[in-house]
Amino acid sequence: MRIKMKTRAFVLAAFSVALSSQAWTAPSAEDIFSRSVLVEKVADWRANSTLEIRTAERTRVRAGEAYNLLQPGGSKTYRLFRFNVPADIAGTAFLVHENEPQENDMWMYLPSMAKTRRILAANKHESFMGSDFAYADLMTQLSSAFTHTLAASEPCGNARCYVLESTPKSAKTRDEIGYSKQIAYIREDNFLTQRIRYFDAGANEIKVQDVSDYQLVDKEKNHWIATRREMTTLRTQRKSVLRFDKLQANSGIDPTMLQESRLGR
Repeated sequence: MRIKMKTRAFVLAAFSVALSSQAWTAPSAEDIFSRSVLVEKVADWRANSTLEIRTAERTRVRAGEAYNLLQPGGSKTYRLFRFNVPADIAGTAFLVHENEPQENDMWMYLPSMAKTRRILAANKHESFMGSDFAYADLMTQLSSAFTHTLAASEPCGNARCYVLESTPKSAKTRDEIGYSKQIAYIREDNFLTQRIRYFDAGANEIKVQDVSDYQLVDKEKNHWIATRREMTTLRTQRKSVLRFDKLQANSGIDPTMLQESRLGR
């Protein structure tokens, strides 16, 4: 009888451990990436935008408005930045149409030339408005273009984060975005991205983006908008901070505002 009781206790303990292991099993790396993207797939939002480029000597400011509209189908986005400060760039506009699986379409309107210029996919690694952000940093990356690996789970502030490594599958993608690898720290409880580290072709860490000041805009759907992004270039320690103020979500945006033909208006 004693042997049977010991056997039963061992089986129950093993079953309990198995259940505990199942309960704490992390999602797949691909699922973590996808859910971190879906968190910010709000129907639409607009805000005042401020881009500060900070060096040891001075801070340059570019300010204006930002518009974000989810395309029909709910997976791709139209995104528009319009600048009105300082005066010498007033009227400058940057527009992105995310396309999947095709390349994103990008345009820049330059009032000094009264002309809209298409930005080629090969130039996504170039600086956005002279800042530490590249064009690629301002748009959703196509998950299928990367190999995702769940590297760890570790504390991040008052929460725990999945540590997700994303490596371009092709040299073409690597060259376009300018990174050989990205490591993202994504909260386990709500899938909000807290930090992204960027590495060059020599596996050297070159930039760090800290993402913060999230606003919950739809509790039922777990939709949030990050209203502060700080990018640091490690070699120079120069920082660029992108802030969104007076955020309005799910209020309705006229889709014609986000057409390439309207950029100069």
